Amino acid sequence: MDASNTGSSFVAWGSALGITAVYVGSLYLWPEVPSEGRNHPRTVKKRFASLVGACAAACVPLMRAITASPMPEAVTRAGVTPPQSLVIALGIEPDLNAAAASTVATLGLAVALFLGPLTHLAIDGRLFSRFTNALNVDSVLKLRDYYVAPASEEFAFRACVTQTVMWSGASTVRAAVFLSPMCFGAAHLHHFRELRRRTGSAATALAAIAAQFTYTTAFGWFAAFAYLRTGHLLGPVAAHSFCNVMGLPDVVGACGHRRKGVIGVAYVFGVCAFVCGLWPLTDPRWHPASGWDDLVKVGRSLR
Repeated sequence: MDASNTGSSFVAWGSALGITAVYVGSLYLWPEVPSEGRNHPRTVKKRFASLVGACAAACVPLMRAITASPMPEAVTRAGVTPPQSLVIALGIEPDLNAAAASTVATLGLAVALFLGPLTHLAIDGRLFSRFTNALNVDSVLKLRDYYVAPASEEFAFRACVTQTVMWSGASTVRAAVFLSPMCFGAAHLHHFRELRRRTGSAATALAAIAAQFTYTTAFGWFAAFAYLRTGHLLGPVAAHSFCNVMGLPDVVGACGHRRKGVIGVAYVFGVCAFVCGLWPLTDPRWHPASGWDDLVKVGRSLR
């Protein structure tokens, strides 16, 4: 990699970290009222407003990348043309076919991965109520957890971060898929202070943060891959919302369940279905918005 590519990589990945800092920082623009906390409706609504600005700011590095003149050397060598508009680059075109294809594929894979927990809920008679409760948006917390957070986080960390590092000629597809989600994971580290205050133990809070970082980063790998393969953001947003509704799998509860054999088979079958379906369901030939082939060419030109 020559000096110009090294410089562009530094700027692009620095922008990715900057997007993370701005996103998290926007949540703390408002003076904290100890008696209210982060879940108070007034605090949540203020943070909604801040996130609009953070997401708008996250578009700036991507806009610079796709309109750069001259184009980044890696993009020129690849012989491809950057997206012609920010809307296309972000994967938010109002194309119903592209949106539906991405949603069916990405959400379908997420459902397969959670087949074990879904079976657990169904056996206990809690499956229907879990989702009807989520769809009944009767509180600002549900709006945040199931709708605003998935949409804003996927917009900033999937659409803006991954596309910025790719169209800046700063990353291979593999690096974008596996490294960019660490920004998403890092964006959850700020919960440490609240967890420590709530639990009264730094060790407990640290363990919880480590688990959250691991889970969010792992989800980010899947979401980034699906987003780059399908080319539309709605699929990852839907999968993110679904995962927030499901929460962490209750593996301990499943192991002690009276129907643990059935649930265990569902876990195994679901993981196998996810692995086997990951590439075929996200095949760019089925996704009209996909720019995967061009992104692969850009990544290969870095070698």
